[in-house]
Amino acid sequence: MFWFRAATLVSLLLLGLYIQSDTLIEANGSIRSYEKKVIGEYVIGLGTMPPSPSMGVTHFAAFVENEQTGTKYVDVEIEFASSFSTIDLPELGPQLMKNSIMDPMYYETDISFNKEGVWLVMLTVRREGDEVSVVYEVEVQNKNPIRPILTVGTLLFFLAILSLSLRSWIKEYRRKLKIRKA
Repeated sequence: MFWFRAATLVSLLLLGLYIQSDTLIEANGSIRSYEKKVIGEYVIGLGTMPPSPSMGVTHFAAFVENEQTGTKYVDVEIEFASSFSTIDLPELGPQLMKNSIMDPMYYETDISFNKEGVWLVMLTVRREGDEVSVVYEVEVQNKNPIRPILTVGTLLFFLAILSLSLRSWIKEYRRKLKIRKA
């Protein structure tokens, strides 16, 4: 009986991890896809975490590589600026993106969006006297409340199963203890 409950609990936990795997992968901060644009001799990529930005803090990562050789540059200066509707007046920035500690070929910054809609992000890349700019569109959306509700509900469900299993185990243990003493 105990092994059946334990196997059921482990199966439910693994099922929960499988269902939530998208969230767990995103939690480590890795950016899975970059929007790439070719400007002159450079390929400039920009990615966000979360992939669909929402109001609040969004993590941006960028890279610059040579179009012919494909080598990424670690010695460029990337300036980040963004505006809600027009490119003329930046609402956020300009600020310099810093090299990533984990991989210095990538440049990172965190930006907090305060409005929902299409934001224009302009990256200005400077390297050895050469300067190029590229504009990306980032659509900021409202967060979907279903995912956190399901996550909390799943957690509560697992805690309820665990507590009921523990309660049953304690009752069985006490019953066996009484039989031994008698």
